[in-house]
Amino acid sequence: MASCTLPLQEALNDSISSGLFADTKIILYSRRDGASGTIIKPKTLYANGHVLKSVPYFGNQKLAESEPKDFSEPIDEDEQAKKYGYCSDSDLEDEEDAVDVGRAVPPYGESNESSGKGAVIKIHDIALITFQAFLMYLYTGHIEFAPYGSKENRRSRSKEIVSLSEDSIPRPSPKSIYRLADKYDIPPLKRLALDNIRDGLERCDIVEEVFNKYSSSHEEVRTIYATHLASVLSRAEEKSVQGLWVKVDEKIGRYINGNLDHAVDATTLLWKLSKGNVNCPPVTPAAEAP
Repeated sequence: MASCTLPLQEALNDSISSGLFADTKIILYSRRDGASGTIIKPKTLYANGHVLKSVPYFGNQKLAESEPKDFSEPIDEDEQAKKYGYCSDSDLEDEEDAVDVGRAVPPYGESNESSGKGAVIKIHDIALITFQAFLMYLYTGHIEFAPYGSKENRRSRSKEIVSLSEDSIPRPSPKSIYRLADKYDIPPLKRLALDNIRDGLERCDIVEEVFNKYSSSHEEVRTIYATHLASVLSRAEEKSVQGLWVKVDEKIGRYINGNLDHAVDATTLLWKLSKGNVNCPPVTPAAEAP
């Protein structure tokens, strides 16, 4: 069983005399609309501000700027997230599967407004599932990730995969946690996420991961993917590698023709890693329109 972190011990000690523990309401988004890709369905979590302030981002900015408000004030459940920035986030529920997933993790199935008063913060770019797992990490120093693979998303996860146990916290995507830890500057959590990403390299669609928008935004992750792909491509005698070359050829062809602009860093890095070590088949650009 994971032990309490020092900030949590301090918060628990304070709560013994104050009678209060959850003094911060956090509004996050939980779902992705299947038709438009819009991030929707805000829900609430509750946290201890002392523990949150152990992360400088919250101590210096979010909580410092937040005026105490009544927790019972309802949230606008029709509101959409602004500038989410990661629409393929697998920690978001897909609209058509939201009911089943909501039953797997009860707090997500319905609004959970609470009484009391305290800081209220709204986060537009982190999924509810990701942030709840992050809070548990702050409390216990422990996190467990969902099985990793770029073809897996929340829709394909069973109840057992989503949750550690009945009515328990969810297992988040390591990519979602890395993105959070990068934003909030939490190096130990970034390392845990990166280690989990490395462990899943053999199970993911590596070409897709190298060239997707997520990798274009996260250099450390992009380097891990590209280094692994270059290593695999160096084994030219294996039949499976030939199939990868077809995919790489297609991606680079799209980049050359201006249809994959975000992949400039990935393409450059893969070339540098592969040069001299890989028998690169020629890239065939798409035919130009007459």
